[in-house]
Amino acid sequence: MHLILGFGATGASYLRYLNKKNISALIMDSRDRPSGLSEFDNLNNDNFLLGKFDVGVLDQVNTILVSPGIDYGNEILVAARKEGIKILTDIEIFTKESKSKKIFITGTNGKTTVVSMIGHVLNNIYETEEVVCSGNIGTPVLDTLNKKQDVSIVELSSFHLEHIKNLKSDIGVLLNVEQDHLDRHHSFESYKKVKEKVLFGCSVGLTVKEILLSIDSIGEQIFSFEDLTKPFEKEIYNLFKNKWPHHEILNIQAVLSVVLVFEALKNKKASSEVLVEQPDLINKCVEALITFKRLKHRFEILGARNGLTYINDSKSTNISSLLTAIKSAEKSYGSNKVVLICGGDSKDQDFSKISKKDLDSTKKILIYGRDKEKILKEIGEKADCSLVADLEEAISQSNSFCHEGDVVLLSPSCASTDMFLDYRERGDKFRELTGFN
Repeated sequence: MHLILGFGATGASYLRYLNKKNISALIMDSRDRPSGLSEFDNLNNDNFLLGKFDVGVLDQVNTILVSPGIDYGNEILVAARKEGIKILTDIEIFTKESKSKKIFITGTNGKTTVVSMIGHVLNNIYETEEVVCSGNIGTPVLDTLNKKQDVSIVELSSFHLEHIKNLKSDIGVLLNVEQDHLDRHHSFESYKKVKEKVLFGCSVGLTVKEILLSIDSIGEQIFSFEDLTKPFEKEIYNLFKNKWPHHEILNIQAVLSVVLVFEALKNKKASSEVLVEQPDLINKCVEALITFKRLKHRFEILGARNGLTYINDSKSTNISSLLTAIKSAEKSYGSNKVVLICGGDSKDQDFSKISKKDLDSTKKILIYGRDKEKILKEIGEKADCSLVADLEEAISQSNSFCHEGDVVLLSPSCASTDMFLDYRERGDKFRELTGFN
Protein backbone atom coordinates (compact mmCIF):
# COMPACT_ATOMS: atom_id res chain seq x y z
CA MET A 1 0.00 0.00 0.00
CA HIS A 2 1.16 3.54 -0.80
CA LEU A 3 0.91 6.31 1.75
CA ILE A 4 0.57 9.91 0.58
CA LEU A 5 2.04 12.01 3.38
CA GLY A 6 0.72 15.58 3.26
CA PHE A 7 -2.30 16.49 1.17
CA GLY A 8 -1.83 19.94 -0.32
CA ALA A 9 -1.31 20.54 -4.05
CA THR A 10 1.47 17.95 -4.35
CA GLY A 11 -0.46 15.37 -2.31
CA ALA A 12 -3.47 15.78 -4.59
CA SER A 13 -1.22 15.31 -7.64
CA TYR A 14 0.07 12.06 -6.13
CA LEU A 15 -3.49 10.77 -5.83
CA ARG A 16 -4.37 11.73 -9.41
CA TYR A 17 -1.19 9.98 -10.56
CA LEU A 18 -1.97 6.79 -8.60
CA ASN A 19 -5.61 6.77 -9.71
CA LYS A 20 -4.52 6.69 -13.35
CA LYS A 21 -2.45 3.61 -12.55
CA ASN A 22 -5.24 2.03 -10.46
CA ILE A 23 -3.00 2.00 -7.39
CA SER A 24 -4.76 2.42 -4.05
CA ALA A 25 -3.35 4.67 -1.35
CA LEU A 26 -3.83 5.96 2.15
CA ILE A 27 -3.75 9.74 2.65
CA MET A 28 -2.38 11.21 5.87
CA ASP A 29 -2.30 14.83 6.98
CA SER A 30 -2.18 16.48 10.41
CA ARG A 31 -4.95 18.86 9.32
CA ASP A 32 -8.62 17.91 9.50
CA ARG A 33 -9.37 19.60 6.17
CA PRO A 34 -6.17 19.81 4.11
CA SER A 35 -6.29 21.96 0.99
CA GLY A 36 -6.09 19.04 -1.46
CA LEU A 37 -9.21 17.38 -0.09
CA SER A 38 -11.95 19.29 -1.94
CA GLU A 39 -11.39 17.48 -5.24
CA PHE A 40 -11.77 14.03 -3.70
CA ASP A 41 -14.86 14.23 -1.49
CA ASN A 42 -16.30 11.16 -3.20
CA LEU A 43 -13.50 8.86 -2.02
CA ASN A 44 -13.93 6.27 0.70
CA ASN A 45 -13.32 7.96 4.03
CA ASP A 46 -11.35 4.90 5.14
CA ASN A 47 -8.55 6.05 2.81
CA PHE A 48 -8.13 9.32 4.71
CA LEU A 49 -6.22 9.50 7.98
CA LEU A 50 -6.64 13.13 8.98
CA GLY A 51 -6.02 15.23 12.06
CA LYS A 52 -2.76 13.63 13.19
CA PHE A 53 0.29 11.65 12.12
CA ASP A 54 -0.17 7.99 13.08
CA VAL A 55 2.89 5.71 12.84
CA GLY A 56 0.61 2.75 13.57
CA VAL A 57 -0.40 2.49 9.90
CA LEU A 58 3.14 1.83 8.67
CA ASP A 59 2.69 -1.93 8.89
CA GLN A 60 0.30 -1.53 5.92
CA VAL A 61 2.69 0.63 3.90
CA ASN A 62 5.53 -0.24 1.51
CA THR A 63 6.01 3.17 -0.17
CA ILE A 64 5.59 6.71 1.14
CA LEU A 65 5.02 9.57 -1.29
CA VAL A 66 6.10 12.62 0.66
CA SER A 67 4.91 16.18 0.03
CA PRO A 68 7.38 19.09 0.29
CA GLY A 69 5.47 20.59 3.21
CA ILE A 70 6.43 17.63 5.42
CA ASP A 71 9.56 18.13 7.51
CA TYR A 72 12.41 15.64 7.10
CA GLY A 73 12.20 14.96 10.85
CA ASN A 74 8.47 14.12 10.76
CA GLU A 75 7.75 11.11 12.98
CA ILE A 76 6.29 9.09 10.10
CA LEU A 77 9.44 9.54 8.02
CA VAL A 78 11.76 8.83 10.96
CA ALA A 79 9.92 5.56 11.65
CA ALA A 80 9.79 4.67 7.94
CA ARG A 81 13.54 5.11 7.52
CA LYS A 82 14.17 2.81 10.50
CA GLU A 83 11.88 0.17 9.00
CA GLY A 84 13.36 0.47 5.51
CA ILE A 85 10.15 1.70 3.89
CA LYS A 86 10.74 3.36 0.52
CA ILE A 87 10.28 7.16 0.56
CA LEU A 88 9.78 8.92 -2.80
CA THR A 89 9.15 12.46 -3.97
CA ASP A 90 7.13 13.62 -6.96
CA ILE A 91 10.33 15.03 -8.46
CA GLU A 92 12.02 11.62 -8.43
CA ILE A 93 8.99 9.95 -10.02
CA PHE A 94 8.82 12.68 -12.64
CA THR A 95 12.54 12.40 -13.40
CA LYS A 96 12.18 8.68 -14.02
CA GLU A 97 9.02 8.81 -16.12
CA SER A 98 9.32 12.01 -18.16
CA LYS A 99 11.31 11.74 -21.38
CA SER A 100 11.67 15.52 -21.67
CA LYS A 101 14.89 17.48 -21.30
CA LYS A 102 14.93 18.67 -17.71
CA ILE A 103 16.09 22.02 -16.36
CA PHE A 104 15.90 22.16 -12.55
CA ILE A 105 16.15 25.57 -10.90
CA THR A 106 16.46 26.57 -7.26
CA GLY A 107 17.77 29.44 -5.16
CA THR A 108 16.70 31.53 -2.22
CA ASN A 109 15.45 34.34 -4.44
CA GLY A 110 14.42 34.68 -8.07
CA LYS A 111 13.35 31.08 -8.77
CA THR A 112 9.89 31.79 -10.11
CA THR A 113 11.03 34.78 -12.14
CA VAL A 114 13.89 32.86 -13.77
CA VAL A 115 11.72 29.81 -14.50
CA SER A 116 9.15 32.08 -16.17
CA MET A 117 11.82 33.98 -18.11
CA ILE A 118 13.49 30.80 -19.38
CA GLY A 119 10.13 29.35 -20.39
CA HIS A 120 9.32 32.54 -22.29
CA VAL A 121 12.70 32.66 -24.03
CA LEU A 122 12.82 28.98 -25.01
CA ASN A 123 9.26 29.16 -26.36
CA ASN A 124 10.30 32.12 -28.51
CA ILE A 125 13.59 30.66 -29.78
CA TYR A 126 12.62 27.00 -30.23
CA GLU A 127 9.13 27.27 -31.65
CA THR A 128 8.86 23.56 -32.44
CA GLU A 129 9.71 22.55 -28.86
CA GLU A 130 6.95 22.13 -26.29
CA VAL A 131 8.20 23.88 -23.14
CA VAL A 132 6.38 23.35 -19.81
CA CYS A 133 7.09 25.14 -16.51
CA SER A 134 6.12 23.30 -13.34
CA GLY A 135 7.00 22.56 -9.72
CA ASN A 136 7.02 25.24 -7.06
CA ILE A 137 5.90 27.79 -9.66
CA GLY A 138 2.38 26.36 -9.49
CA THR A 139 1.66 23.12 -11.37
CA PRO A 140 2.90 19.95 -9.60
CA VAL A 141 5.26 18.01 -11.88
CA LEU A 142 3.16 14.82 -11.87
CA ASP A 143 0.26 16.75 -13.38
CA THR A 144 2.40 17.43 -16.47
CA LEU A 145 3.27 13.81 -17.23
CA ASN A 146 0.29 13.41 -19.57
CA LYS A 147 1.34 16.46 -21.58
CA LYS A 148 3.50 16.31 -24.68
CA GLN A 149 6.55 18.19 -23.50
CA ASP A 150 10.03 18.37 -24.96
CA VAL A 151 11.50 20.61 -22.25
CA SER A 152 10.56 20.71 -18.57
CA ILE A 153 11.63 23.72 -16.52
CA VAL A 154 11.06 22.82 -12.88
CA GLU A 155 11.23 25.20 -9.94
CA LEU A 156 12.48 23.42 -6.81
CA SER A 157 12.21 24.78 -3.29
CA SER A 158 14.45 23.63 -0.45
CA PHE A 159 11.40 21.72 0.82
CA HIS A 160 11.38 19.69 -2.42
CA LEU A 161 15.12 19.09 -2.33
CA GLU A 162 15.25 18.11 1.34
CA HIS A 163 13.65 14.71 0.71
CA ILE A 164 15.32 13.86 -2.61
CA LYS A 165 18.04 11.19 -2.72
CA ASN A 166 18.58 10.86 -6.46
CA LEU A 167 18.21 13.98 -8.59
CA LYS A 168 18.94 13.72 -12.31
CA SER A 169 18.64 16.59 -14.77
CA ASP A 170 20.15 17.93 -17.96
CA ILE A 171 20.78 21.38 -16.47
CA GLY A 172 20.85 22.18 -12.76
CA VAL A 173 20.71 25.86 -11.73
CA LEU A 174 21.47 27.31 -8.28
CA LEU A 175 20.78 31.04 -8.43
CA ASN A 176 21.88 32.05 -4.92
CA VAL A 177 21.82 30.90 -1.30
CA GLU A 178 20.96 33.33 1.47
CA GLN A 179 19.47 33.00 4.95
CA ASP A 180 15.93 31.56 4.78
CA HIS A 181 13.67 28.83 6.21
CA LEU A 182 15.87 28.36 9.27
CA ASP A 183 12.76 27.33 11.20
CA ARG A 184 12.70 24.24 8.97
CA HIS A 185 16.37 23.57 8.20
CA HIS A 186 17.74 24.73 11.60
CA SER A 187 21.04 26.16 10.30
CA PHE A 188 22.27 28.05 7.27
CA GLU A 189 24.80 25.29 6.49
CA SER A 190 22.06 22.66 6.41
CA TYR A 191 19.92 24.86 4.19
CA LYS A 192 22.87 25.51 1.84
CA LYS A 193 23.65 21.80 1.49
CA VAL A 194 20.04 21.09 0.61
CA LYS A 195 20.08 23.77 -2.08
CA GLU A 196 23.38 22.50 -3.53
CA LYS A 197 21.77 19.14 -4.35
CA VAL A 198 20.54 20.65 -7.61
CA LEU A 199 24.16 20.81 -8.87
CA PHE A 200 24.85 17.14 -8.29
CA GLY A 201 23.42 14.63 -10.73
CA CYS A 202 23.01 17.16 -13.54
CA SER A 203 24.78 16.97 -16.91
CA VAL A 204 25.72 20.64 -16.61
CA GLY A 205 25.42 22.86 -13.55
CA LEU A 206 25.15 26.65 -13.41
CA THR A 207 25.59 28.94 -10.42
CA VAL A 208 27.30 32.12 -9.21
CA LYS A 209 31.06 32.26 -8.72
CA GLU A 210 31.03 32.40 -4.92
CA ILE A 211 29.00 29.19 -4.69
CA LEU A 212 31.09 27.49 -7.35
CA LEU A 213 34.25 28.21 -5.40
CA SER A 214 32.80 27.02 -2.08
CA ILE A 215 31.79 23.50 -3.16
CA ASP A 216 34.30 20.64 -3.08
CA SER A 217 34.45 17.88 -5.72
CA ILE A 218 31.81 19.45 -7.86
CA GLY A 219 33.25 18.31 -11.19
CA GLU A 220 34.20 20.00 -14.43
CA GLN A 221 30.70 20.45 -15.81
CA ILE A 222 29.77 23.34 -13.54
CA PHE A 223 29.99 26.91 -14.83
CA SER A 224 29.33 30.35 -13.37
CA PHE A 225 26.80 32.71 -14.94
CA GLU A 226 29.40 35.46 -14.88
CA ASP A 227 31.94 33.49 -16.96
CA LEU A 228 29.41 32.33 -19.53
CA THR A 229 27.84 35.72 -20.08
CA LYS A 230 30.97 37.90 -19.86
CA PRO A 231 31.20 38.31 -23.68
CA PHE A 232 27.65 39.67 -23.68
CA GLU A 233 27.89 42.30 -20.93
CA LYS A 234 26.93 45.12 -23.31
CA GLU A 235 23.76 43.33 -24.47
CA ILE A 236 22.79 42.63 -20.85
CA TYR A 237 23.37 46.22 -19.80
CA ASN A 238 21.30 47.59 -22.70
CA LEU A 239 18.49 45.19 -21.88
CA PHE A 240 17.97 46.14 -18.25
CA LYS A 241 18.96 49.82 -18.47
CA ASN A 242 15.91 51.91 -17.50
CA LYS A 243 13.62 48.88 -18.02
CA TRP A 244 14.37 46.36 -15.28
CA PRO A 245 15.23 46.67 -11.57
CA HIS A 246 18.98 46.62 -11.10
CA HIS A 247 18.89 43.33 -9.19
CA GLU A 248 17.45 41.51 -12.22
CA ILE A 249 20.88 41.51 -13.87
CA LEU A 250 21.73 38.19 -12.18
CA ASN A 251 18.46 36.68 -13.36
CA ILE A 252 19.20 37.79 -16.91
CA GLN A 253 22.68 36.25 -16.67
CA ALA A 254 21.11 33.00 -15.47
CA VAL A 255 18.63 32.93 -18.34
CA LEU A 256 21.29 33.56 -20.98
CA SER A 257 23.54 30.91 -19.41
CA VAL A 258 20.77 28.30 -19.49
CA VAL A 259 20.05 29.02 -23.15
CA LEU A 260 23.75 28.75 -24.08
CA VAL A 261 24.07 25.42 -22.30
CA PHE A 262 20.74 24.15 -23.65
CA GLU A 263 21.90 24.90 -27.19
CA ALA A 264 25.21 23.09 -26.57
CA LEU A 265 23.47 20.01 -25.16
CA LYS A 266 20.85 20.06 -27.90
CA ASN A 267 23.56 19.95 -30.57
CA LYS A 268 25.73 17.52 -28.56
CA LYS A 269 28.65 19.89 -28.39
CA ALA A 270 31.56 19.48 -25.99
CA SER A 271 31.20 21.37 -22.74
CA SER A 272 34.10 23.66 -23.69
CA GLU A 273 32.06 24.88 -26.65
CA VAL A 274 29.50 26.37 -24.27
CA LEU A 275 31.98 29.18 -23.72
CA VAL A 276 32.14 30.04 -27.42
CA GLU A 277 30.40 33.31 -28.29
CA GLN A 278 27.04 32.86 -29.98
CA PRO A 279 25.89 36.41 -30.75
CA ASP A 280 22.92 35.37 -32.91
CA LEU A 281 21.54 33.20 -30.12
CA ILE A 282 22.08 35.93 -27.53
CA ASN A 283 20.35 38.48 -29.74
CA LYS A 284 17.34 36.16 -29.98
CA CYS A 285 17.34 35.86 -26.19
CA VAL A 286 17.44 39.62 -25.77
CA GLU A 287 14.60 40.09 -28.26
CA ALA A 288 12.51 37.54 -26.34
CA LEU A 289 13.27 39.11 -22.96
CA ILE A 290 12.14 42.52 -24.19
CA THR A 291 8.65 41.06 -24.58
CA PHE A 292 8.67 39.30 -21.19
CA LYS A 293 6.07 40.66 -18.79
CA ARG A 294 7.52 40.80 -15.30
CA LEU A 295 5.59 38.92 -12.63
CA LYS A 296 3.25 40.48 -10.08
CA HIS A 297 4.43 41.08 -6.50
CA ARG A 298 8.13 40.98 -7.46
CA PHE A 299 9.47 44.54 -7.19
CA GLU A 300 6.33 45.52 -9.08
CA ILE A 301 6.35 49.26 -9.69
CA LEU A 302 2.68 50.10 -9.36
CA GLY A 303 2.99 53.75 -10.30
CA ALA A 304 2.91 57.17 -8.66
CA ARG A 305 0.22 59.01 -6.72
CA ASN A 306 0.61 62.52 -5.33
CA GLY A 307 4.30 62.42 -6.15
CA LEU A 308 4.95 59.13 -4.35
CA THR A 309 6.01 55.92 -6.13
CA TYR A 310 4.57 52.65 -4.78
CA ILE A 311 6.44 49.35 -5.20
CA ASN A 312 4.86 45.99 -4.42
CA ASP A 313 7.58 43.49 -3.51
CA SER A 314 5.31 41.16 -1.52
CA LYS A 315 7.19 38.12 -2.84
CA SER A 316 10.07 39.18 -0.59
CA THR A 317 10.03 36.55 2.17
CA ASN A 318 13.62 36.73 3.41
CA ILE A 319 16.26 39.24 4.46
CA SER A 320 18.29 38.88 1.27
CA SER A 321 15.36 39.86 -0.96
CA LEU A 322 14.61 42.81 1.33
CA LEU A 323 18.15 44.17 1.04
CA THR A 324 18.12 43.63 -2.71
CA ALA A 325 14.88 45.60 -3.01
CA ILE A 326 16.28 48.49 -0.94
CA LYS A 327 19.40 48.63 -3.14
CA SER A 328 17.38 48.60 -6.35
CA ALA A 329 15.08 51.35 -5.04
CA GLU A 330 18.11 53.45 -4.07
CA LYS A 331 19.70 53.03 -7.52
CA SER A 332 16.48 54.06 -9.25
CA TYR A 333 15.19 56.80 -6.95
CA GLY A 334 18.14 57.97 -4.84
CA SER A 335 19.25 57.75 -1.21
CA ASN A 336 17.00 58.51 1.77
CA LYS A 337 13.90 58.18 -0.39
CA VAL A 338 12.53 54.83 0.76
CA VAL A 339 9.77 54.34 3.32
CA LEU A 340 9.98 50.61 3.88
CA ILE A 341 7.09 48.42 5.05
CA CYS A 342 8.15 45.01 6.35
CA GLY A 343 7.26 42.26 8.81
CA GLY A 344 5.27 39.08 9.28
CA ASP A 345 6.48 35.58 10.20
CA SER A 346 10.27 35.89 10.35
CA LYS A 347 10.90 32.13 10.01
CA ASP A 348 13.63 32.42 12.68
CA GLN A 349 15.81 34.64 10.48
CA ASP A 350 18.45 36.68 12.26
CA PHE A 351 17.72 40.33 11.45
CA SER A 352 20.63 41.44 13.66
CA LYS A 353 22.91 40.54 10.74
CA ILE A 354 21.50 43.50 8.82
CA SER A 355 23.99 46.34 9.15
CA LYS A 356 23.30 50.04 9.61
CA LYS A 357 24.85 50.61 6.20
CA ASP A 358 22.31 48.24 4.63
CA LEU A 359 19.53 50.53 5.84
CA ASP A 360 21.19 53.89 5.21
CA SER A 361 19.04 54.69 2.17
CA THR A 362 15.77 54.22 4.07
CA LYS A 363 13.93 57.26 5.38
CA LYS A 364 11.60 55.29 7.66
CA ILE A 365 10.85 51.62 8.39
CA LEU A 366 7.34 50.57 9.42
CA ILE A 367 7.16 47.08 10.92
CA TYR A 368 4.01 45.01 11.39
CA GLY A 369 3.06 41.36 11.88
CA ARG A 370 3.65 38.55 14.33
CA ASP A 371 7.39 39.06 14.79
CA LYS A 372 7.48 42.85 14.67
CA GLU A 373 8.87 43.15 18.23
CA LYS A 374 11.71 40.74 17.40
CA ILE A 375 12.56 42.60 14.18
CA LEU A 376 12.47 45.98 15.93
CA LYS A 377 14.81 44.69 18.65
CA GLU A 378 17.33 43.53 16.04
CA ILE A 379 17.33 46.54 13.68
CA GLY A 380 15.73 49.33 15.75
CA GLU A 381 19.03 51.08 16.50
CA LYS A 382 20.20 50.95 12.87
CA ALA A 383 17.39 52.96 11.30
CA ASP A 384 14.32 55.05 12.10
CA CYS A 385 11.77 52.32 12.87
CA SER A 386 8.20 52.27 14.16
CA LEU A 387 5.74 49.48 14.92
CA VAL A 388 2.30 49.49 13.31
CA ALA A 389 -0.71 47.26 13.76
CA ASP A 390 -1.12 46.10 10.19
CA LEU A 391 -0.54 46.87 6.53
CA GLU A 392 -3.35 49.42 6.44
CA GLU A 393 -1.84 51.46 9.28
CA ALA A 394 1.60 51.21 7.66
CA ILE A 395 0.35 52.76 4.44
CA SER A 396 -1.61 55.40 6.33
CA GLN A 397 1.43 56.38 8.40
CA SER A 398 3.76 56.34 5.37
CA ASN A 399 1.96 59.39 4.03
CA SER A 400 3.12 61.43 7.03
CA PHE A 401 6.79 60.60 6.38
CA CYS A 402 6.86 60.97 2.61
CA HIS A 403 7.59 63.91 0.37
CA GLU A 404 7.32 64.22 -3.38
CA GLY A 405 9.83 61.88 -5.07
CA ASP A 406 9.85 59.35 -2.23
CA VAL A 407 9.13 55.63 -2.56
CA VAL A 408 6.77 53.49 -0.47
CA LEU A 409 8.23 50.00 -0.69
CA LEU A 410 6.45 46.88 0.56
CA SER A 411 9.23 44.31 0.91
CA PRO A 412 8.24 42.24 3.96
CA SER A 413 11.27 39.92 4.23
CA CYS A 414 8.93 37.53 6.07
CA ALA A 415 6.33 34.87 5.36
CA SER A 416 2.79 36.22 5.05
CA THR A 417 0.81 33.46 6.74
CA ASP A 418 0.52 35.16 10.12
CA MET A 419 -1.98 37.63 8.60
CA PHE A 420 -2.65 36.55 4.98
CA LEU A 421 -3.30 33.42 2.96
CA ASP A 422 -0.06 33.89 1.02
CA TYR A 423 2.20 36.59 -0.46
CA ARG A 424 -0.26 37.12 -3.33
CA GLU A 425 -3.08 38.09 -0.99
CA ARG A 426 -0.65 40.37 0.87
CA GLY A 427 0.44 42.03 -2.36
CA ASP A 428 -3.13 42.40 -3.59
CA LYS A 429 -4.05 44.05 -0.28
CA PHE A 430 -1.18 46.52 -0.76
CA ARG A 431 -2.43 47.29 -4.28
CA GLU A 432 -5.94 47.81 -2.96
CA LEU A 433 -4.87 50.08 -0.11
CA THR A 434 -2.71 52.21 -2.40
CA GLY A 435 -5.39 52.47 -5.08
CA PHE A 436 -3.69 50.35 -7.76
CA ASN A 437 -5.96 47.31 -7.72
